[in-house]
Amino acid sequence: MYKIYISLLVLLVLVSSAQAQKDSLSKADKAALDSMLKNDEFVKMFQEKDKNSFEVSVGMGNGSFSTKNRAVNASGMVNLLVFNPSLVYRLKSGFSFGVTGFLVSDSGKLDLYQTGVNAAYDYDGDKVKTGISYTRYLSDMKKYNSKSLYQNDVYAYVKKASGALQPGLSLGFSSGKFKEIDIIKIKRPIVGDTIRVKDSTDNTSRYFSVSPSVEHDFYFYKLFDKGDEFDFVPALILNAGIEKGTSVTTNKLYQLLMSKRKSQRQRNEPSNKFELQSIALSLDGTYGIGKFFLQTNLYFDYYLPSTTTKRLNAFYTITAGLSF
Repeated sequence: MYKIYISLLVLLVLVSSAQAQKDSLSKADKAALDSMLKNDEFVKMFQEKDKNSFEVSVGMGNGSFSTKNRAVNASGMVNLLVFNPSLVYRLKSGFSFGVTGFLVSDSGKLDLYQTGVNAAYDYDGDKVKTGISYTRYLSDMKKYNSKSLYQNDVYAYVKKASGALQPGLSLGFSSGKFKEIDIIKIKRPIVGDTIRVKDSTDNTSRYFSVSPSVEHDFYFYKLFDKGDEFDFVPALILNAGIEKGTSVTTNKLYQLLMSKRKSQRQRNEPSNKFELQSIALSLDGTYGIGKFFLQTNLYFDYYLPSTTTKRLNAFYTITAGLSF
């Protein structure tokens, strides 16, 4: 359509020059051309490509640790419904700045257990797409909060921009501290009865992931309206990584009881070797019309090393918002 308009413009200029008119286009021709350019959706896309934008959205899903790195979410808790209100300001240069809340329903009411402050840069080129982001998670460090394991989250990616198959690679690193509490049943050695003791711990956690992938972008236009668009991106991903952490017991009563049981350790330092951890299938969908957008992701993760828990887990996110 855009080429047709340009061809018409060139034709009008040639005809006008051949007739030796002083004005290359008449007022009627100019008005018609301006109308065509203003109403063509394809031309609008080019006109609006390079501009700053502001996004406000609300999402929900069961991934609680990272808004970027799904490998981190797959390494932790599942089936925890999290609501994510978000504000993002995007610059035409590729930089973006945002804030995201993480809310869960505890005791019948929504509770904000952490807030993520994010800065990112994304490059959308003709041959390659790449980007890097840093998120700082803010939470009450004095609370026992195993939902907020990380305070720092770095995520970077690079992938081929087009083609039947688009290979890519992403790197992620997350680190943080958190308090955790659990109720342990202990049999007292002298009395012989069983008591319940709070096992409170101070913990550190670090997780590094490397994820090669291959994907393809499908674009669909004018599904329900002449101005809408739907993008569907299936991706096959291999997740490799290593997780390290420490756990120190802070309950003195628990420490006293455990000191009488030499088989128990008061300090635990879990350390996994770097290994291939899972194979995943990611299904991304984005629908947009005007200023409104709806984004969905379904993520299936199959754990590869030996484990006593289920290997296959599913994660989902649904986000609706407006872009100005």
